Amino acid sequence: MLKSYLWMNYFSVILITLLLSSCTHHRRPIQPIYDHHKAYSAPAPAPIKHVKTKTGSPYQVAGVWYYPLASGEHYDRTGMASWYGKKFNGRKTANGERYDMYAMTAAHTTLPLPSRVRVTNLSNGRSVVVRINDRGPFVKDRIIDLSYAAAKALGYDKKGITRVRVQTLDANGQTANTRSQEHRRQRQINGRIYIQVGAFRSRASASELRQDLMQDYPSVNMIQSQHDHLYRVQLGPFATEWRSQKIQSQLKQDGYTHPIMVVQ
Repeated sequence: MLKSYLWMNYFSVILITLLLSSCTHHRRPIQPIYDHHKAYSAPAPAPIKHVKTKTGSPYQVAGVWYYPLASGEHYDRTGMASWYGKKFNGRKTANGERYDMYAMTAAHTTLPLPSRVRVTNLSNGRSVVVRINDRGPFVKDRIIDLSYAAAKALGYDKKGITRVRVQTLDANGQTANTRSQEHRRQRQINGRIYIQVGAFRSRASASELRQDLMQDYPSVNMIQSQHDHLYRVQLGPFATEWRSQKIQSQLKQDGYTHPIMVVQ
């Protein structure tokens, strides 16, 4: 009887040891489905070069017809922007991709797919570049629906909507407005921009300044104005505004306090 009792105690100890061992086994940690830090460091979309865009056929949503644009060139609109997040995360977009709320993307009703646009929050001046890969928003007075990451970068993820400016970008990342400004500036100043260092009533004083400048700077001219009879000492002409600004900064460093840019 005693022997049987001892054997029972022995097996009980072994059983308890095994149970404790199984309870202390470390389980593999469950990995999160989404990396929430991505929203703060989402990379800008890659440039779209030599990618075939999809125009699409006219379509109807809630009784309203939408007509996709054949080209997004010169698109520049101001209106309300919203954003969409978890409810749509992982669903297919209009061009067949999977929506990623942590990527810098957006939905637009008519721009070609894909397109790149610069979106500027007019309430705080923040700006982001996003890739259009979906259709929407189908709400009156809203012109674009951004991803959660883009809305957060623009600072309106807590509000839901904000007033924005949307501008399409070309393959070089320029807006139509940037291109037209650059074209006008080059057309206006090409070969005709000068830096005026001084203006004198005395020809001798103007000539002395010209001689001093010629030691360090090329193309120094002394011009007499017909309407005020002043002698102006100018450098130039310069082919680009960038070059003239660089010379202007150098003149200030050399002690010429008031060099001014003149377009003739």
